[in-house]
Amino acid sequence: MGNKKLYSCITKATKNERGNPRYSANWMIARRGILSVFENYIKCGNWTITIAAVKRAKIYKTKYLFIPVNVLELETENEIFQFGFNPWANPFKFLKLDYEIETAKLKMSKFSLILRIIMLSVLVALFVIKHVQK
Repeated sequence: MGNKKLYSCITKATKNERGNPRYSANWMIARRGILSVFENYIKCGNWTITIAAVKRAKIYKTKYLFIPVNVLELETENEIFQFGFNPWANPFKFLKLDYEIETAKLKMSKFSLILRIIMLSVLVALFVIKHVQK
């Protein structure tokens, strides 16, 4: 008992973030894979989190661009996991644990903001080189 798979879906996951979800380098290099919800545990790649080990669970409802997405944060004694889900994925109704739901706005880390400024600067420079210098 406890080994019956209840639900599976695609996810993007990290152990390097905590709190309100944000654009960051951690999410750029985050694990992509299948999250499977079993009766007594959750599995994503080689991560196995028993339901009994979860001290706190929270679902952040947010938007990526204009698309509604959910981020599940699971806190155990030693680690914090965050799992990002597409709008059609709904593993939450299969989780046998209590969780909070919070609406959040995605913020940017300094790294993410600097990266966007550099990318925009490169695009402007390319436009100027191609169209203005002729």
